Amino acid sequence: MSWKNLAPTVVRQRVVIEGVSDHVILPEEICSYLKALSGVLNMRPLREPFAYKAEEKGYGGWIHWVTSGAHFYSYTTTPPFFSVDAYTCKPFDVHQAVEFTRQHFAASEVVWKEVEV
Repeated sequence: MSWKNLAPTVVRQRVVIEGVSDHVILPEEICSYLKALSGVLNMRPLREPFAYKAEEKGYGGWIHWVTSGAHFYSYTTTPPFFSVDAYTCKPFDVHQAVEFTRQHFAASEVVWKEVEV
């Protein structure tokens, strides 16, 4: 079945940001980034960010906001790769999220895609 907006009056916004950095991003950095991203996007956290080791693949983390949240994945690839998935029920500036992410990790390359919901 094709996509159909079942709730046109409910605000939903989602962006996936992916990048390449000069080092593998570790749990402490993931938490720091997610906490700072909350401020940049004016989102209110429900609690502190959480990060973990994802077996031999790398690291992951997330933060829950009153208006949804964000997930972060860091891979032990060469070069190190990361992926952010932010989904909210409150509008935010995608370009601000992308630029903040690029600068926060001094990423050599960043791509992003706003996902229509």
